[in-house]
Amino acid sequence: MPDALLVEAARRTGKIHARRGNAAHALHRRAGGHQSRRADGARISFRVAIARRRRAGERLTIGILGGGISGISLAAQLDENVEVLEKRARIGGLCGSIIDQGFTFDAAGPHIMFSKNKEVLNLMVATLGDNVHQRRRENKIWFKGQLVKYPFENDLASLPKEDNFACIYGYIVNPHADEAPASLAQWSYKTFGEGISDKYFIPYNRKIWNYDPAKLGLEFVSRIPKPPMEDVLKSSIGIPTEGYLHQLYFYYPVEGGYEAIVHAFAKKVRGRICTSSPVTEVKRSGKGWQVTTKNEERRTYNELVSTIPVHELLTVWPDAPKEAREAASRLRYNSLINVLLGLRGDGVPYTALYIPDPAIVFHRLSFPKYFSERNVPHGSWSVMAEITANEGDGIWETNDDQVLERVIVDLEKMGLVDRNDIAYRRVVRFQYGYPVYELDYRENVTVLRESIARTGLHLLGRFAQFDYINSDVCVERALALAKTLNDV
Repeated sequence: MPDALLVEAARRTGKIHARRGNAAHALHRRAGGHQSRRADGARISFRVAIARRRRAGERLTIGILGGGISGISLAAQLDENVEVLEKRARIGGLCGSIIDQGFTFDAAGPHIMFSKNKEVLNLMVATLGDNVHQRRRENKIWFKGQLVKYPFENDLASLPKEDNFACIYGYIVNPHADEAPASLAQWSYKTFGEGISDKYFIPYNRKIWNYDPAKLGLEFVSRIPKPPMEDVLKSSIGIPTEGYLHQLYFYYPVEGGYEAIVHAFAKKVRGRICTSSPVTEVKRSGKGWQVTTKNEERRTYNELVSTIPVHELLTVWPDAPKEAREAASRLRYNSLINVLLGLRGDGVPYTALYIPDPAIVFHRLSFPKYFSERNVPHGSWSVMAEITANEGDGIWETNDDQVLERVIVDLEKMGLVDRNDIAYRRVVRFQYGYPVYELDYRENVTVLRESIARTGLHLLGRFAQFDYINSDVCVERALALAKTLNDV
């Protein structure tokens, strides 16, 4: 895959991070939660407007900005009067894969197919046809030089005895149990106690969010299963238990990396997919929308859906609501630096390793060979190291060679890699990695979504809606929006 897939390494990072995020659409307004299952635009006034246009015989044309999983899966559910504009030379977005010298990496981090919504999961699996298989998730946590089963609270017996005691004692004798948490850190103390929180949960979340968990809100906790006391007690004395059962088995493309799911949906698109079409301006045109792309090409649509990062949308939308811009300036996101290594040998039998140790630069390792044997050449294996970064943290400013060396040194200290076995190496950077749920996130994202929704423009996807959602929820929301557009 050409580097055009990837964001420019340090492209105006300071300015963009200062703007800090723009959020999403009035799409899902679920009181107190971020994982609403509805797509934006399902309001009655919108449905009536479309119905009136169709009764009048007007052809409904729909423009979609962005060719990632959200935009392409939406287009796949619409008729031929849809057009997708993707700025890069190929579709994929954050689900894009790099295939180089026989190695396949999901460039923005490992993706897997699992979902509590079986209808969506079945659709994704069926869309891939024969190019899909099921795997068992084998995740571990690197704790004090040894491997502990993930999630942490389900393998306390593997900890040193004093750590095991501190974790189970803090879980049972918990002075925070009756507190009403207002932050992620407080929620952890209430849910797990001080032992598990201080030894694993808080250090890991400080690393992955690159932010103090005491300043993070509760938007994310709905995705974290609360362990039954019985399981935690069993794990402390060595009786095996399993957590996160809905994630225990997952689906993944046999070849082509996770990007294959985007291309599979693309085969179902009856309209047009235009790559190498960066948007330079968005504006209202009568009752519709005018979109200008490179070379001053202008397109007009009745309805417009944006799946691109809402920050980027606001830069090309001069008449965007003032409230949206102000709310966006108060939202924060993280960037990612991912180090890709291809190695000779057999590798390790794990899906991923989580590393809470602050002395190690990366927060997670993933092993593409475990997702599919075809992700590596014969006799090889590979590893991806993920680093959350922000401008000014000292990591983002480090050049690629320095980042690469730091990662290799840390992997050698862990005993996972011998640098003499490295056959392939690459560093990729993503400006948009994770939306951050600060304490005032809900207030700001609601203002942003509602102000944009009032213009009639629809937002869909992780960074369009400024919501840390996985690909299954992106597809789920795409289906909901498509139903609104189709069934009126």
